[in-house]
Amino acid sequence: FKKKPDGIHRCCFKCEICPKGTYFNKTGNPYECINCKDTEWSAAGSTSCNLRELEFVPFTDSGAMLIMVGACSYAVLTVAMSVLFAINYNTPVVRSAGGPMCFLILGCLCLSNVSVFFYFSKLTDSSCVMSYLSIFLFYTVPLACFVVRSFQIVFIFKIAAKFPNFHSV
Repeated sequence: FKKKPDGIHRCCFKCEICPKGTYFNKTGNPYECINCKDTEWSAAGSTSCNLRELEFVPFTDSGAMLIMVGACSYAVLTVAMSVLFAINYNTPVVRSAGGPMCFLILGCLCLSNVSVFFYFSKLTDSSCVMSYLSIFLFYTVPLACFVVRSFQIVFIFKIAAKFPNFHSV
């Protein structure tokens, strides 16, 4: 507890508990709580700070293994879908689905599954950069492709409704 003056008299005090993230130094100033460093923490009413301990999810954790198996399964399904689209590339169904854009979407979705492996174990500077880069790049590209494809479909139907003879010219 730190001493907080009570009223106008210098001899009367209220004891006020130091909030969390601060501590009271018995040998120091009795009127102040001292802030802990950024790498330390303390509970309310502490007389010292403790070092923060960083915990990382190891590759051997059951939750991490489940997530990695799911990511690998999804990557295999994405590759299988790409092969299926490649075999049937000249069919009207694949052409109407987007043609080459489908391979870009499926490729980025497959690579986004690889980004899962950057989040386990202790992060290094390079793995941290790779995790953010892969998430931003490999999730943004498919979303942009979906928006472009949706715009194309809406635009085609709006043009066809306003100008029905436009396609026959």
